[in-house]
Amino acid sequence: METMQNAMKKIRYLSLWLILIVISISACTNNPTPEITEAPSESVTEITATDVDPSQTPFPAAAIVNGERISLAFYESEVDRYFIAQEANGNPVDDETEARAYVLDDLIDLTLLAQGARELGVAIEDSEVQAKIDDLSAEVDLATWMGEWGYTQETLFESLKLQMLAAVMRQEIISAVPEVLEQVNIQQVFAYTSEGAENALVSLRSGRDFDDVAYTYDPLTGGNLGWVPRGYLLVQAVEDTAFSLPVGGYSEIIESDVGYHIVMVLDREERPVTGDARLVLQRKALYTWLDEQRSVSSIEVLVN
Repeated sequence: METMQNAMKKIRYLSLWLILIVISISACTNNPTPEITEAPSESVTEITATDVDPSQTPFPAAAIVNGERISLAFYESEVDRYFIAQEANGNPVDDETEARAYVLDDLIDLTLLAQGARELGVAIEDSEVQAKIDDLSAEVDLATWMGEWGYTQETLFESLKLQMLAAVMRQEIISAVPEVLEQVNIQQVFAYTSEGAENALVSLRSGRDFDDVAYTYDPLTGGNLGWVPRGYLLVQAVEDTAFSLPVGGYSEIIESDVGYHIVMVLDREERPVTGDARLVLQRKALYTWLDEQRSVSSIEVLVN
């Protein structure tokens, strides 16, 4: 039953590399997120694009996102850093092709977020970037750290500036998730077999208390899933059914990839979204935004 509860909470999470990017920005400073201001176009420095004389050949790129080039050199250095990070975490990369695609996808997402921030008028001043670097320098031996991670002063500065832009857009997206939503407090009887679910349903129809049946199938938690908003549960049919039931009502058997469910609504109300549910909704909002941007953007991948 514990496995089932964990499975129902799973959702598409931020990739590890993008999480590390966000953490690296916030962990090394207590400065607030830059405010949105009207940004002069010439004030933005990017790791993925540069001013190129039309008469000259553009620098080699790993991908082009809405006309903005992700440089091949930057991509390769990020791949190297990803390998180093995975090795340090005890998870050495087995499939290099998959890992390289993984890193490139993250860089495309990062670029889309930065572009979104610039469209909002966000400007990251050089002094703000330098302040982040100064804070980091106060925490670690910066020269040694840069050597270990393959940064030069220029690439660290430009990479951090791009990350800061993306972080502002990410915050804009997740902050738009409402703090109060309609939620249902639900309990379920979960069985791994159709026979077990049928037996449970017979017991309920014979008048046995739902709580008693639920604890028979799950002595530890009694199948209590707690308060959930729309968009939180992994099994869409369970969520749809729960929000269609009246308080005190229970469902027919719902079959899913993990087993068989009978759900009961204990209560329903508008209430604050907290804890894991809020994180899930924020992550879904972020990935929905990224998926939408990908669908309307021009993205050309130039590496295998």
